[in-house]
Amino acid sequence: MSRVAFVPLLMIATCSQNETPATDVATPVAAAAPVMVDNPSKVGECAERTIASISTRMNDRLPARQPKPAKDGGSFVQYTNKTTQVSYEWSAALAHSNVGDRVRICLVSIPKDCPPGDDRGRVYETTNLRTNEAWTMPDDPHTCGGA
Repeated sequence: MSRVAFVPLLMIATCSQNETPATDVATPVAAAAPVMVDNPSKVGECAERTIASISTRMNDRLPARQPKPAKDGGSFVQYTNKTTQVSYEWSAALAHSNVGDRVRICLVSIPKDCPPGDDRGRVYETTNLRTNEAWTMPDDPHTCGGA
């Protein structure tokens, strides 16, 4: 009788050892410190900036709450060094930001096969250091070689 009880337990233990972990469980990963530079030119490089202006793409005031799709003028931010980010969609994180807020802006992608001198379309992830909210937007509404 003891052999019968032992075999199923052994099978359960063996099967459970080969299962892959659940995908909804977060695995802690040590976050790498950002590479801080004056002007990010490589993916992974970051810089600190100060917000100079916030608006829609059409230079209207960015609404505090998400507008209806027909009235969504997108989002635009310019920093004191003239770097910009723009999106065709409203950004809650940007709407919660203020002129004068310090941010960390990190280059996350660079388009490939661009014509010489056309650097548009670089995508940056920006974290507001006051609110700790983040947004990801390109530096131009068009990627290199586009309109």
